[in-house]
Order: sequence, then C-alpha cells, then structure tokens
Amino acid sequence: MFARLIEAKAKPGKLNEIVTIFTNDVVPLLKKEAGFVDALGLTNDTTLDEGITVTLWKTKDESERFFNTNTEFKNIFNKIRDLTDSMTIRTCNVETSTFHRIAAAKAA
Repeated sequence: MFARLIEAKAKPGKLNEIVTIFTNDVVPLLKKEAGFVDALGLTNDTTLDEGITVTLWKTKDESERFFNTNTEFKNIFNKIRDLTDSMTIRTCNVETSTFHRIAAAKAA
C-alpha cells in the first residue's frame, strides 16, 4: 500500500474552507478512482490553521496517475493552494496498518 501526505498551513481563517473543499470535492473524486483505499483529513489540535491529508492507495502508480493526470483534481487543488501559505507533499510506503490489516511482512 502507498500513502500520499499533504501538510498545509492555511491562510488565516481559511482552514474550514479547505476542509469543506476536501470533504465535498476531493473525497468524491477519490472514491471513483481505481486503486484508492482511504482518505484522512486531520487538523492540528493546537494550531488553528494547520492540517494534514493522507490518502491511501493500493499502489504508487495508481496514486501518481490520479494526482498527475486528473484535470478536475488539479483545478480543485489549485483552489486549495490559493488558500494556503505553505504546503509540503510527501509520499510513503505503508508498512503497517491495523485498520487495513497490513502487517510489515505483507506490505514489503
């Protein structure tokens, strides 16, 4: 399994708007995509304008295909980027997940 993490610092007062766009626009697109497994939207419990999204995919190729070629997502992502002061994107292999019943030996 593969994960894509986006850490963002929203412009002041814009975090709720980003969360709404992620929930109402991004998640429905993800659900239609081959290889999509799950999405998490997290907000910092101590800093009002910081959040993280985690998307889980069956494979890296399926993740990259979506993020690099889906035009509708790119348009939505540009709206989100305009609402942020900074953004960092990371990708990772998922080694363990109790929720998805992945053991380190299976994920490798």
